[in-house]
Amino acid sequence: MKKTQKVLLISGISFVALSGLGIASFKIMENSNEYEKAQLEIEARETEEQIEREREDVKIKAQREAKAKAVELEEKTAIYDGIEFETGLDEDSTETEVMDVMHKMTHQKVRSQDKWGAIPMSPKIIEEVYKIVDSSDFQHRDRLLSIAARWRDLDFSTIVQDHNFFWEDKEGTVGKAHGTLSAAEEIEYIEVNFK
Repeated sequence: MKKTQKVLLISGISFVALSGLGIASFKIMENSNEYEKAQLEIEARETEEQIEREREDVKIKAQREAKAKAVELEEKTAIYDGIEFETGLDEDSTETEVMDVMHKMTHQKVRSQDKWGAIPMSPKIIEEVYKIVDSSDFQHRDRLLSIAARWRDLDFSTIVQDHNFFWEDKEGTVGKAHGTLSAAEEIEYIEVNFK
């Protein structure tokens, strides 16, 4: 009987130990899952905060770029101080007359072999041209309006194509634009032709 008691006692102790180990393992797993869940929540929160910081950075960058563009606009338009120039255009001007003025305006910004005529690419003149084209029924009204609108926004990214459109319309043979002037070359052009 002693042997049976020992076996029962050892079996009971083993059962209790295994049960305790099982419960402990379950608790560890449960804690592990809670820990993992907490880690995921922390990571999600950190990701959200990172996204918010990036949004803020983009916003700040956009504000800086807008401010820089405003400064650039002020600097670009400052070179026209003291320039008074009459285009000769009015609401009765023909499409050919308007295109001739716009063609001469592009000379300030493009590189070409020869240039005949110069009219400042000033905000005042751009606005004058825009209004005349806007109220017209010209054959090329949409294209001219698109060009004038870009110029209004100080977007001269297509100035070579703009010049060559006018040049081709006049059936030019010499003076096709093949590049843009640098800022220094443009200032020199303005000083030579308009001051």
